[in-house]
Amino acid sequence: MRLLCPISWLLLPLITFGQSKTLTQIELEDIQRRQKRLFEAHRNETNPVDQESIEFRIFSLRNEYESLLSKNAENVPVLITFGLFLAEIDQREDALKLLLKADSLEPEHPQVKNQLGNFMTEEASYAMALPYYLDAIALSPNESLYYYQLGNLLYYFKDEFVADEFFTDEHLYKQMFDAFKKAAEFSPENMAYKYRFAESYYDIPDADMNEALKEWERIEKMTTDETDKQLVRLHQANVHLMLGNNDVVPMILESVTDENLQENKEKLLKQASIDE
Repeated sequence: MRLLCPISWLLLPLITFGQSKTLTQIELEDIQRRQKRLFEAHRNETNPVDQESIEFRIFSLRNEYESLLSKNAENVPVLITFGLFLAEIDQREDALKLLLKADSLEPEHPQVKNQLGNFMTEEASYAMALPYYLDAIALSPNESLYYYQLGNLLYYFKDEFVADEFFTDEHLYKQMFDAFKKAAEFSPENMAYKYRFAESYYDIPDADMNEALKEWERIEKMTTDETDKQLVRLHQANVHLMLGNNDVVPMILESVTDENLQENKEKLLKQASIDE
């Protein structure tokens, strides 16, 4: 039994309504609250037996959603919430149908656009995913996740986009870099976004590696876990190699002591000595 889709699990905020609520809105919010608690419990539970019990309760929510939808077949909040829930539990085909219907009825929901982009990306329909992500960004221009999804789309399908003449190489790299940069800027505490932005310098020909080094240094200052700090220092050493600063590499790597990082450390030290 698969529970969580790797792309969509972040996309589950409560849909809120105005002060005056209908019975449908009250029922929907009640399901959402219980759903949120169950997903959190599942993520925090380590006992397989208890996890399975929680999964059963999560999947049973589908019956409640179906009952609510049967009485509100064109209610957009119900369609969206039920569709996102089905995406969470990996019932992709049914989720896609609901979200497409919601999008056709009211095409101004960035969550829906983003999730539809996710579906298309997972099916390698990169040309169809692109406008959904761009629409999500246009509708919610300060949402980091949407830029992050766009950056990943452009990265994983860069060859296809260029071959199909959606972008030139230069334009694609710029769009991808800008997407990761904005994701990091709009969520400055999200280390995953900052890390991916720093990595994007590797992806771009003729990137300014001095700026990349500054980014890895900023990340190190924000990092509290010692192993993560050592991993960041590997990146710093790698960037120094790319800049020709071989003499500083051994000093940076001296503090990399984690056993799991020794192989990469030795490769960088060897490269530094070869290039001197």
